Amino acid sequence: MEYTDLALRFTDVTAADVVRARVTLRNTGERPALETVQMYVSDLVTSASWAGRELKAFRQVEVAPGASVTVELELPVAACTIVDAAGKRVVERGDMELRVGPGSRAESLPRARFTIH
Repeated sequence: MEYTDLALRFTDVTAADVVRARVTLRNTGERPALETVQMYVSDLVTSASWAGRELKAFRQVEVAPGASVTVELELPVAACTIVDAAGKRVVERGDMELRVGPGSRAESLPRARFTIH
């Protein structure tokens, strides 16, 4: 399976917004595929400890041999929280990186950045 053309509808968002991503999948194989498209997020400027990347959304799609499909995924920005020094769960302002692909291996995932204001 090949993942290309990752795009975000908006790259500047607030905690009340939803990040909307679109990616194209092409089945390069000879058999139909049921692909689990996974969305990971990394906080690039966190002020607290945060996982390197977290799985935030996924969607299964069927792709015929040789066919391409466009997959849309949504992520509420409110799901991008950290626990601050006071022990409160907050959405922190700053740059985030979204990755979409079949698994969590960072080097193989298309990426796009968005900024929380």
